[in-house]
Amino acid sequence: MRLLWLTENYPPRRGGMAQACDRIVDNLRKSGFIIDLVFFSCTAGETRLSERRHGREMVVAVGDSPGHDLNCLYNLLTRPGIRESYDGIVAFGGNLPVLALPVFKAWFKCHAFTLLRGNDFDLGIFVPQRRLALSDAIKASQTVCVLSEELRQRVADFYPGAVVATIPNGIDPDLWHAETFDHESAAAWRATNLDPSRVLVGMIGQFKAKKGGLFLLENALRAGFAGNFHFVIIGDIEDPLQEWLEAHHEELCLSRFPFTDRFELISHYLACDYIALPSHYDGMPNVLLEAGALGKPVIAARTGGIAEVLPPAMLPLTFHPGDAGECRQALNNALSLSPDQRESAGLALKIRINDEFNATRETAAYKRIFSAPPKGTTP
Repeated sequence: MRLLWLTENYPPRRGGMAQACDRIVDNLRKSGFIIDLVFFSCTAGETRLSERRHGREMVVAVGDSPGHDLNCLYNLLTRPGIRESYDGIVAFGGNLPVLALPVFKAWFKCHAFTLLRGNDFDLGIFVPQRRLALSDAIKASQTVCVLSEELRQRVADFYPGAVVATIPNGIDPDLWHAETFDHESAAAWRATNLDPSRVLVGMIGQFKAKKGGLFLLENALRAGFAGNFHFVIIGDIEDPLQEWLEAHHEELCLSRFPFTDRFELISHYLACDYIALPSHYDGMPNVLLEAGALGKPVIAARTGGIAEVLPPAMLPLTFHPGDAGECRQALNNALSLSPDQRESAGLALKIRINDEFNATRETAAYKRIFSAPPKGTTP
């Protein structure tokens, strides 16, 4: 099969969506799919096309006119010597892929698939112009893929005629594992920087409003836990959280690190007693799978795919998104666990992720979706 894959999230862009896109496309190519990937980039100086094994990669420079950008992309895709016959078109995250999908489906006369990620549904459904484009893409899609059963139900309720499938994120434990030097680096950092009486909580990723980082820290202070925790923040921080941290830097024990390469994060994960995921709404963050695959328990909001990944034993460490009282109780419960109990909780999460949320299962699920014949319709 040959797929045209449209995305606004792909390396070198940062973040979990870019990592997920890279992982899924790479694994599908290794399994035999030919994928021509289009990466819409607002930082690229010019549009460029390169040949890859099992497909092409096109970095498309975009400006402030979606119509112009998509017409120029269609010209490129239909240029003599470049035009291909596609079995399907995939929209993976962002505005331009969703906007292009139904039109390109008609023009290339193939099937279409929408893979909802990030804010595509959570925010898009409440923004009138984005909702119109999202509705067109969903109606044009043979299958809509989401990360959690919770989101599958919400999409199906709003679009009763849509075929919606849940395919959770996956992780490859053969690639994502700790070496001896990772453990040594983690132990050395703790010995130098951590008061042994404090519990170390890591917050990793891009700290947008939806991620709830400010909510967690505010509740830690209000609950009187400032002397119990040491927080580590690794990643990009938006202005509201940055301003709050500057205003409260004397009240919190906090370490900061800039955005770090994914595999360099392993020692940071290992240094932590817990990883925090206090999102107000979310899909299935890669940080959850990365922490769990390394045996680290999480303090998390019960939202999206997070609640579906965590084993029942970890329920005391969770809270309803945005519920301050439950958040403080979860923090208190985290403080009450002994090191052995934390290790046991982390091991339960590791076993669950290795068994049920691995990249092999993820790739097989996408192969079934993309290879399935249409249900009584033709493109």
